[in-house]
Amino acid sequence: MNSYLIPLAKQELLHLMLQVGGTAVCPLQRPEQTIHASFEVELTDDNAVINVDLGGHSGHLTLKRSDRANHLHLRDFIQDIANGRIESALLAPASMTDDQKPDPDPPEPTPEQSSRDAQIHRMLDESEALIKGVRQLLAA
Repeated sequence: MNSYLIPLAKQELLHLMLQVGGTAVCPLQRPEQTIHASFEVELTDDNAVINVDLGGHSGHLTLKRSDRANHLHLRDFIQDIANGRIESALLAPASMTDDQKPDPDPPEPTPEQSSRDAQIHRMLDESEALIKGVRQLLAA
């Protein structure tokens, strides 16, 4: 089974975001497909607090800012979510707080965005089914 990996060239994006904070989207690739993870980095004096969303799954990670390998820790965390190896990656909450609710009139997604979103959701569903099958085989 091929795992999703963040391309080496995009790991610099992780490093930059851990220095300046903000939001970004990072591709994860395997030979037959590419998916995208969005993440937000909030910087405090001592920590970098990261929220990752990947399809219907989300994860939360806090890293000490003094660790120079944080971009590698973040890379591993995102890849683990994409590959179903993080037990702490929860399904995204169904209800949103007032701060998280979208604007009343969001722009219509472009056909390319809709197609990409549908592809990501389909791949996540396939991954979840595969993980479920593996767990059943292991349990047997």
